[in-house]
Order: sequence, then C-alpha cells, then structure tokens
Amino acid sequence: MKILVTGAAGFIGYHLCEKLIKLGYQVVGIDNINGYYDINLKLARLKQLGITSIYEHKVSVSDKHNDSFHFLKLSLEDQVQLPLLFKQYSFDVVCNLAAQAGVRYSIEEPMIYVESNIVGFMNFLNVC
Repeated sequence: MKILVTGAAGFIGYHLCEKLIKLGYQVVGIDNINGYYDINLKLARLKQLGITSIYEHKVSVSDKHNDSFHFLKLSLEDQVQLPLLFKQYSFDVVCNLAAQAGVRYSIEEPMIYVESNIVGFMNFLNVC
C-alpha cells in the first residue's frame, strides 16, 4: 500500500512516516520546508528517515529505508508538480498534515496563509 504524507518534515508528519514505515507501508513524504520553523529541525527529521539529499521537484529515496520511503520537496500550491506526483505513485491513502502554522503569522502575512492553507488544500483535494 502506498501512502502519501504531506507535511512530512513536521513533528507529527515525521512521526507518522516513521510509524507507517515500521508497519511495512511504502510512504511518500512531501514538505515545502519553509522557514516558519527552524529548517534545521526539518532537515534533521528527514535525515532520521534516511533522506540526506533534497532536490526541487525530484524524488529522494531513503538511504535508511530504501523503497519504503521517498521524499519530495513540494508545496501543495504547485499545480504542475502535485498532479504529476499523484500520477507517478497512484496513492492508496493520503494524509494531509501540511499547513502554514501560526495564528499570529496569519494576521501578519494573510496571503501566505491563504495560499498555503486554502489554495494549497483545494489543489490537494482536486488531485485526490
């Protein structure tokens, strides 16, 4: 079974990926790795999953879990690459944990919040 986890470099996304891999699923994680939280934390989590190289629009295969975990740096707002990802993998299950966090930040930068959490989510629903 192929499972997509969005927000895979976040705290909850990372732990979900770890658990799903241990349960024997093939997991594909995506994250835009934005700078709202410390990027080094996100990169460290991905490293724990065996992702040592990250490329824009190119899938990285885990050094630790091989075919059980793939990662792609990708935003849900990307209306070109996201549909291609769905065509490439034919996911059985999707778990959307991607979101621009921060209530205060949504007031300071409302368009970033709208793009990520509203437009990105609608794009995600369309490809599902």
